[in-house]
Amino acid sequence: MRDAGLSVKAWMDINNNDYDTVREALEGYAKWTGIVQHKADPNDIDVRIEPKFTIDDQEPYTGGWCRPQTDGPALRAMAMAKWGQILLDNGHDDEAKGTIWPLIKFDLEWVTENWQSTGCDLWEEVRSDDFFFNRMAFIYCLNAAADFADQIGEGIGGSYRSVADDIKSVIVTHWNGNYLTESENRPDDGAVIHAITTFGKDLYQPDSEECAATINY
Repeated sequence: MRDAGLSVKAWMDINNNDYDTVREALEGYAKWTGIVQHKADPNDIDVRIEPKFTIDDQEPYTGGWCRPQTDGPALRAMAMAKWGQILLDNGHDDEAKGTIWPLIKFDLEWVTENWQSTGCDLWEEVRSDDFFFNRMAFIYCLNAAADFADQIGEGIGGSYRSVADDIKSVIVTHWNGNYLTESENRPDDGAVIHAITTFGKDLYQPDSEECAATINY
């Protein structure tokens, strides 16, 4: 789920958000999202934080895996918000509001209530409740969804931004004075650079002193 959200965002980015180019893939992704969001999860977790599904039947994968992936719902909502904006820009308001918005809202219901939960890292090796990557993703995705909500007349944007601000208030603890850390149990991790390059719009931008110090470290 994490990889899907990031990949779909990248697909739209490299195609300059061109509706005709990305439409087929994004319609398929939105349909898939609407299916897997409501599957029963045999792994005894909320299906929205299930990391992996089988392709043929869209069922949660039951083999060994590092569960849960708590950044998944936010990354999927981010991708859907980006697609929703493309729909709006191309006159497909009804699809943006009627099909895409419910998918975003459902995923972010989990994020706003559970962003402090323990999950698996990017490499599926360790668990923590304070991953820098996840917190950067939450902030970016909540703000992106808030902007989309404002555009379609949904009144929840302020609530999303408030949660993003709450996360900003704790993410500063990842700066140790020398570099940005990923988590208490894995301070040195390339996921920090990935987070900055992907989500650095709102905090710790690529040209920030903290980013430069982290790369230098």
